[in-house]
Formats: sequence, structure tokens, C-alpha cells
Amino acid sequence: MPGANVNWPIPLMRLPPWFPGQMGVPGTDTDTGIRSSSAGTVFYVDPNFPGASDARDGTNPTSPLLTVAKALTLVQPQRGDVIVVGSNDAWQYAPGGTGVSTDYATAISEEVTIPYTASGVRIVGLSAGTMGVMWTPASNAGTCITCHAIDVIIEGFVFTEGDYTGCDAVYCEWDGITLFGENMTVRNCHFDDTVDTAIELEFSWYCDIHNNRFQQNDVVAVMSAVGGSGTAYTHIHDNTFMDCAIAISLLGGADNNEIYDNILYNASAAGAAAAANEGINTTGGSDNIVTNNWLSCLLPVPANGDLDDFCTSAGTATWIGNHCSNGLQVTDPT
Repeated sequence: MPGANVNWPIPLMRLPPWFPGQMGVPGTDTDTGIRSSSAGTVFYVDPNFPGASDARDGTNPTSPLLTVAKALTLVQPQRGDVIVVGSNDAWQYAPGGTGVSTDYATAISEEVTIPYTASGVRIVGLSAGTMGVMWTPASNAGTCITCHAIDVIIEGFVFTEGDYTGCDAVYCEWDGITLFGENMTVRNCHFDDTVDTAIELEFSWYCDIHNNRFQQNDVVAVMSAVGGSGTAYTHIHDNTFMDCAIAISLLGGADNNEIYDNILYNASAAGAAAAANEGINTTGGSDNIVTNNWLSCLLPVPANGDLDDFCTSAGTATWIGNHCSNGLQVTDPT
């Protein structure tokens, strides 16, 4: 499961602090801080920790920052910085999620933008369980994370609407000299059934989306923007898509992408009902490779729920050896 696969950045080194401390503010004058490299810094965020405050430098795990937004203002570009987000008990079946009193009932409830000045940052949720650290928006239909930086890693979170109505989880955009949203990795995350769009890529190349679980997302799990900018050289692999409205939709000039080793289950397709393009759709792109995915549909037959209904291929895409319910695909879906 997603949260169990998060690896701690190593080696860990203790070096003198970068900040001298702030008079009268506990935790800002720590003698040592954990660093992920000789230059990089680890910043700790935990809104459930007693006295958590954005007035600190965030390098001491016992004096964490209150918000991810504050941590992002402290990150330096391409320094190898890590933002570590502490576990919470906000899952609906946990004590905090059921209204039982708990000290760790507060989820991360933020809509943050990763600026180009934070390129190279890794944002990791460290949870003791398999689900990951709960992250909700701060408003109805809000976007939890907007990425305008290069080389960003996001992992170990459960994205959900929480106390709001609907949400989008991750939006990555490249658009000019201050929006460098490329080379993003999203892994070991869970996107639950209250998420509208889980991951959207707009002109964002060389991304890697793997080992995630997309659970009944209401609009689309992984998509490229329809407006013509698309995505390229992106790998989408080893994910599970469970009954999403649309699993993977690479439209608007999505080229040279690879979609492989994913599991896609769709109740309509499995039941031979209409599931038009609810699986994988590469229409509008070119030179994409779709291989070794496991699909809950039949091989092409003149009926609803088959491969031709569930998926659609662009003319130049290559579909190789995908597994339908009754055998291997040998012709591209139409």
C-alpha cells in the first residue's frame, strides 16, 4: 500500500544550524538539525504537535512548522531539501475521523503552490500505516498542490476532500520562465473517491507517476490538459485505478508517453455496460506506448464494455500485449 513504501532520505547528517534562532520563540535555536546532504535541509511540518509554529526554522523535529506553505518559503532551489510532514489521525475510520478525541486529528488542510524557487524539493508524508498522511484542500473544489517547479517529488499522502466539497489533488504546469513544472514524481499516494481530478499535467514533461492508488475519482485520475499543451515523455506505471470516471486521459498533444503495468478496474466495463473512454484514451496525442496493462474489459466485440468501448488509441500510438478479461489485446482499440 502507498504509505508503506516511502523511504527516508539517506544518508542523514547532523550539521550546524542555518538559522541563529529567534529570541523568545522556543525551538528556533536548536543546536543541530537533520540534513539530507551536506547542503540540503530537512524541514518538519506537524500541525498536531503541541506548539507547532511557523515562527520557527523547522529543522528540529520536536519544534516543527505549522504549515507546508511556510516550509516552501524556506526551501532553496536544487539544494536537495526535504519537507517531512508528520502523520495524522484524520482518516474517516480512525479515532480522529470518527469524532473520538485524539491529539492527532488534524489533517493537512492547505492549498499550496510549489514555486520555481523550490525546485528539487521532496515533500514526503511519513505515516505509520499504509494509507499515508491525510491532505485536504482549504476550500470547496480547491487544489491541494500546484507545482510550478522542476524536479519535485510528492509521496506518502492521502488526498481527500475532508470537510469541504470536492477537490483536485495535484496540478503541474510549465508556462514560461517562472513556471517550471516538469520532471515531477508522484508516488506512493492514495487519491480517494472524493477527489475530482487526481493529477493534471499541463505542458509538463518527463513526469513519473507510479505506485499510486486512484479510488473512484469523480472526473479523471491522470490527465493532460485538453487545451493543446499536453505532456510528453511521462511514465505512468504500476498504479491501480479502481472504478474512476476516467482513468488515464492523454489529450491535447500528449506525445511520447509510456503507460505500462497498471491495473484498471471499471464496473461498467466488467459488466458489459457502456464505459466509453473510461479506461485509457490517447486521442489527440502521438507516439505513445501502452503495454502490459490489466483491463477489466473484454477483447474487441461489437458490444458495450469491450476494449474498443473502454479505451481509444490515437493513430500513431502503439498498444502491445495488454491484458483484457478474456485474453491479450492484439489490435489497437478504436
